[in-house]
Amino acid sequence: MPTTIESIGDIESICQTDDLAAGKTARIVFRAWDDVTPPFTVKVRGPSGKLVLERVIRDLPTGKPQSPPPVMFSVASSGEYRIEIKELYGKAEGQATLSVP
Repeated sequence: MPTTIESIGDIESICQTDDLAAGKTARIVFRAWDDVTPPFTVKVRGPSGKLVLERVIRDLPTGKPQSPPPVMFSVASSGEYRIEIKELYGKAEGQATLSVP
């Protein structure tokens, strides 16, 4: 089963999933469909529901030149990782599920 990411909401989460597996590092970038206002909160929960990463970021990492670096976290085990991103002072948000075999 290949690694997949499914994203919904105003802010899309994107992960290069070619060779992601337990023991590797996931790199997440984001794309907003509408104008969004920084800062943003990012939370990642592991397969057990434990909070793996919680961070406030000033700008969305998009992977384009002059963009901040991707949000990175270690993939400790296989399973589903839940990614949440929200505008700190607005309504835009996004949720994603990263499935690691």
